[in-house]
Amino acid sequence: MNNLPQSKKWYVIVAKAIHYKKAAAILEKLGFSFYLPIQRQLHYWSDRKKWIDVPILNPYIFLFTNEVERKVLFESCNFFHFLSFEGKLTTIIEEEIDKVKLLCNSSSKVKIENHAIKKGDRVEIIDGPFLGMKGFALQENGKYRFLVEVLNMGHFASVEIDSNWIRNY
Repeated sequence: MNNLPQSKKWYVIVAKAIHYKKAAAILEKLGFSFYLPIQRQLHYWSDRKKWIDVPILNPYIFLFTNEVERKVLFESCNFFHFLSFEGKLTTIIEEEIDKVKLLCNSSSKVKIENHAIKKGDRVEIIDGPFLGMKGFALQENGKYRFLVEVLNMGHFASVEIDSNWIRNY
């Protein structure tokens, strides 16, 4: 058997929707490197408003590990599975994880789109906190949203953006 250390990759864990925080706590306890995409958002009710942590890609958790550790984790925990697409385990490149982190740290509310883009221009951000990012611009209710692909399977994240911050490319 090959004794060379296996390179680590970002895998996607699919936790049961109501257990994403529990899954993250177990991963932390076991010493795994992971990223749980959460954004702090202000929510309004008729009688109050409150800041809450909202999972952006619920029920996904990104796990940075190698194949051996992934198999051990898979065998020991039964409340989640690893995402696969067309029969292969889905892996995410570091740049996509960085995009998700940047979106989650934005003060603009992030919204996940699960459909293919039918309208919109390919744009580059030329100003603001997303400077240099490329994606698509959509117009919704008179406002612009910047749309970036965050997974290689048709999922997109969008955030409201100033129309002066984008240009076609």
